[in-house]
Amino acid sequence: MRKYVIALLIAVLIFGRLDSIRELTDLAVVKAFGIDLTEDGKYHISAIVIDTSDKENSESGIIYESTGDSVHDAARNIVGISPKKLYLAHMETLIISEEIAKDKMENVLDFFIRDNEGSNAFYLFIANGNKSSEIIDTINQEKIDMVSFLKASEKYRGNANLKNLNEIIKTIFKEGIEVCVNSISVKDDKVLINNMAYFKDWQMKDYLSQEESVLYNVLTNEVNNIIMSVGSEDNLAVLEIVDSKSKISIDKQQNNKINIKIDVNGNLSETSKNIQIKSTNDLEEIQKSFESKINSDVIEFCNKIKNEYNTDILGIGNLLYRKKNTLYTEENYLQKLSIDVETNVNISNQGGINKKW
Repeated sequence: MRKYVIALLIAVLIFGRLDSIRELTDLAVVKAFGIDLTEDGKYHISAIVIDTSDKENSESGIIYESTGDSVHDAARNIVGISPKKLYLAHMETLIISEEIAKDKMENVLDFFIRDNEGSNAFYLFIANGNKSSEIIDTINQEKIDMVSFLKASEKYRGNANLKNLNEIIKTIFKEGIEVCVNSISVKDDKVLINNMAYFKDWQMKDYLSQEESVLYNVLTNEVNNIIMSVGSEDNLAVLEIVDSKSKISIDKQQNNKINIKIDVNGNLSETSKNIQIKSTNDLEEIQKSFESKINSDVIEFCNKIKNEYNTDILGIGNLLYRKKNTLYTEENYLQKLSIDVETNVNISNQGGINKKW
């Protein structure tokens, strides 16, 4: 009897798998998806569908475009061009226009949240200065692996992070915290991952600078391997940060004071001729220079968040809310907070041709 049961289970698995394969051939598997608004307020979508006929290049695809009154409507209208239904479960990239990000972000993301075929483990980008359709076209022409591209930008430039849509949505629904989203553009027919776009109440406000994007990702523990420098010309020192950890907390004595502690480990990757490291004292002085720079940069960034950007992208309000701090209930609570920053830099390998000790 057991043999018959096992045989039946094997048959179910085999035929179920064959059925899944058959269904997959009836679907248009989407790699990247772009959404723009037309002049009359309709949604225009551009989708890179994996070209299963090109087995040698998995990055090649066919672009389908359509327009509709909603994202779902536009996606359904693809059937008028292709007999296959768009299948989003393997999608890697979603690009939305600035216009949508500034006004209709919630409406657009609602479609992807409700779509039970999608995994929502894809990466969201704001089209910075271009239509998303232009970026989609360039990604396809250049056969760009967007996941690898994003990982490289996060690792070596620090101006982007690897939060997928699921993680962004979780952040949006938390009390007292706003989000930053990666941005992307095309320049001279090349795709560029740009600085972070910051939001408030589901609406994009503007872009952080390159340095601010890096600081944001450091303070939210989203990046590690980046470089920074102090001094210039013959007094230049460059630090490769290989590990960093930031902690934001409410001061135990002053409930309107926020403490930021940053621990950095790194290597000196470059020094100019006036930087001489002949003793541990010399190394400590260089460490202090980097600590001072990070402290001042973070303070300046936090003051901009408080007084100019007026959006809680660092989640300070969430800290106040969880600690039942009544300051969170006050209007413009960010502006009523003082910020203290303490940075500890440890240079574990000074290297270089002038090492004397």
